[in-house]
Amino acid sequence: SIAKWEGFHWQPMGIGIWDPTFIDLAGGCNFLQEYKGKLFAGGSFGGAGGTSIPTASHYADNIAQWDTTDWYPLSVPYGGFNNSVTALGVYHNKLYIGHFGGNAEDASGVITAHGIARWNDTVFSACGQLSGDFPPWGYFGAKAFAVYQDKLIAGGFFTAIDGTPYGSYSGIASYNDTVWSAMGNGFNNSVYSLIVFNGELYAGGTFTTSRDGSTALNHIAKWDTATASWQQVGEGLNDSVFALAVDSVHNTLLAGGAFTQTGLGASAKHLAEFNGTNWQELGGGTNRDVQALYYKDSNLYVGGNFTQVGGTTTANLIACWGWHNPTKVEELGMRNEETQTSNPKSQIPIIGLAKRLEEIFLPNENEPILLPRSSSSLKLL
Repeated sequence: SIAKWEGFHWQPMGIGIWDPTFIDLAGGCNFLQEYKGKLFAGGSFGGAGGTSIPTASHYADNIAQWDTTDWYPLSVPYGGFNNSVTALGVYHNKLYIGHFGGNAEDASGVITAHGIARWNDTVFSACGQLSGDFPPWGYFGAKAFAVYQDKLIAGGFFTAIDGTPYGSYSGIASYNDTVWSAMGNGFNNSVYSLIVFNGELYAGGTFTTSRDGSTALNHIAKWDTATASWQQVGEGLNDSVFALAVDSVHNTLLAGGAFTQTGLGASAKHLAEFNGTNWQELGGGTNRDVQALYYKDSNLYVGGNFTQVGGTTTANLIACWGWHNPTKVEELGMRNEETQTSNPKSQIPIIGLAKRLEEIFLPNENEPILLPRSSSSLKLL
């Protein structure tokens, strides 16, 4: 249930992540984060890598690290968490982990870490105890991280930290490496995604208003430093926002989620962009929820539960919107040779390969694509 994209093809990463209890079922990877030159994966699984399933030395409780050749647990034996990992982020040279459990375990033993913990490349440590869920969920934990004004911002399923009264931290809080602070009166439901865009902090989620109901927010909000409050972003969207990204070329904010319309009733099928005033559908949208967005090299990569993108194109859970088709989302890595030959839009119009860094320059694009030096695609070029 995990693979890497080589520019033209998907490649396996060892034997992936797995569940030792149900050997025929793959483990679930929900989050990826680079930290100190390694790739970390978090989700719902019991092991990662090795030569077979199960491999005793590769048991990994819901979090694992990739060292360019294989997956390993963070600590031996049984390093990890007693429930699903729900978020990963880096702040002040430490890896922060959101999770739905109460404990973290490494070689030194078990620590209490409700909903959030941090990793310093050797051991886990607690950095606050999250509590208080949004009914009817019944669980709590950090779901998203961002760094804003040199503070760690955590959003998710929680309403209190370190025993404070219910509602003290309603879905979001900031951390300065020592203490947690509230951000306004928070939200009336959970935060799923955080991003900094043009120096401002944005949050997306299941919320519809501020916690006290005084401000309509419609699933996406912007932090106003001057008033220390959350403000609506345009007209908002009609259902949950699960992912946020920034189109750095066009300087626009992008959102993916369960929504199907803007707050004004215009079509926005699970994928939308904000033009500074209003939200509008991007690339024809998708037929089901969008769960993840990633923007790189003028391309937007979209992951979710969809099977169709752009209105008519078949796509199995992942797609790309970018330079090769600026009006539609297309399936990533699944077009057959016949389609590529008969449809010029599916071909890759490479016009320049710079020798020093082996940058690939495309028509009408200022920024090059950079492929890893070990990439088989780069060798082919």
